[in-house]
Amino acid sequence: MSELITTSARADARLNLLATVSALALIANAASPGVANAEDNDRPTVWIELGGHLERVEGQSAVFEPPFIAANAVAPAFADGTPVTAQALPRYAKGFEGTISLQPSGSAWLMSAGVVYGRSNGHKRVQYQTPGKPLPGYFAGNPLYDPAKNVAFTDTRSKDAEQHLIVDFKAGRDVGLGSSTLSLGVRFAQFTSEKTASMRVRPDIHFSPFFGAKYMTTYAASGKSERSFTGIGPSISLDGSSKLAGDSRKSLTFDWGASGALLFGRQKAAVSEGISETEWKVLGLYHTNVVENRTIPHPARNNSKVVPNLGAFAGLSVRYTNAKISLGYRADLFFGAMDTGIDSRHSETVSFHGPYAKISVGL
Repeated sequence: MSELITTSARADARLNLLATVSALALIANAASPGVANAEDNDRPTVWIELGGHLERVEGQSAVFEPPFIAANAVAPAFADGTPVTAQALPRYAKGFEGTISLQPSGSAWLMSAGVVYGRSNGHKRVQYQTPGKPLPGYFAGNPLYDPAKNVAFTDTRSKDAEQHLIVDFKAGRDVGLGSSTLSLGVRFAQFTSEKTASMRVRPDIHFSPFFGAKYMTTYAASGKSERSFTGIGPSISLDGSSKLAGDSRKSLTFDWGASGALLFGRQKAAVSEGISETEWKVLGLYHTNVVENRTIPHPARNNSKVVPNLGAFAGLSVRYTNAKISLGYRADLFFGAMDTGIDSRHSETVSFHGPYAKISVGL
C-alpha cells in the first residue's frame, strides 16, 4: 500500500513539474513577440542617405595627336613637352549621391533607389618657345628676319568636360551571413564627354644660304570629339557590415560591399579634325609661304554595346539608432563602355575610384 502511495506521489510531482515548465514556456512565448515588435517599432522603416565623392576618372576620352608631332618628335619646340602632353585630361571628378531605402516593419525585405552623379571640367593653355636665332650671312641685320621672330614654339589650348550618372533600383533581404543583404535590381548608367583642342606648332628653324631653301614650317591643328554611352540592365549586389565597437545605441562598424551588372546600350562617337601646314621659303632677301589646309573626315559612329560592370567599396561608419555617418573608398569598372577612337572605333574601360562621405537619417 505504501509503495502505491509513493509511486502516486512521484507521478503527481512529475505532473506538477511538467505543468510548471509548460506554463513558463507559454509565458515566454507570449512575451517574446511583444519584445520583437517593440524592437521593430523602434527601428526606422525609411532611411534617407546623402553624400559626396571625389573620384579619379579614366577611359572617357582621348587626346588628338596629328602626324606632324611624331614626325618632329625631337624638335626644339618640344623640349618642354608636346601638344599631346598639354592635352592631359582632368584627373578627378566631384559629385553627389543619394539613396532612399524602405524596410517595412516586421519584414526582412529592403527596397532602395539610389543615384550617383559626377562631373569634371578642364580648360588649359600651354605655351613654349625657344630663344630667337639670328640668320647667317647676308640675312643678318635684315628687319624681315628679326631674330626675335626666328623661334620654334608650341601653343596648345584644350577644353574637356565629362559627366556620369548611375541610377539603381534594388530589392534585397538579409541572407544570414552576419549582417549582410543580398539584392537584385536594375542599373542605369549614362556617360558623356566632350573635348576640343587647338594647337599651333613651329617645330624648328632651318637656315640655308641657297635660293628657295626651306626656312621654317608652321602647323596648325584642331579637333573636337563628343562621346557617350547609355545602358540599362540587371544588377546584383551583396552589402554587409561588422560591428567593431559600441552597443545598440552607438557603434563603430566596418562596411563592405560588392556589385555586378550587365548593361545593354548604345555607344556613340563623333570626331572632327583639321590640319593646316604653312611652309616658309627664303627667296633672296625675302620669304614666301605655301599654305595647305585639309580636313580629316571621321564618320560618326553609333553601335550597340553590352557592358559588364563590377564594383566594390569598403569603409567605416558611426551608427546611432536613427542616424549614420560613413567614410570610405569605392571603385566601379564599366568594361569597354566608351568609344575613345579617333580614326576608328576603340572601346575603352571607364573607371571611377575614390573616397566618399555620406550621412544617413532614419525616419
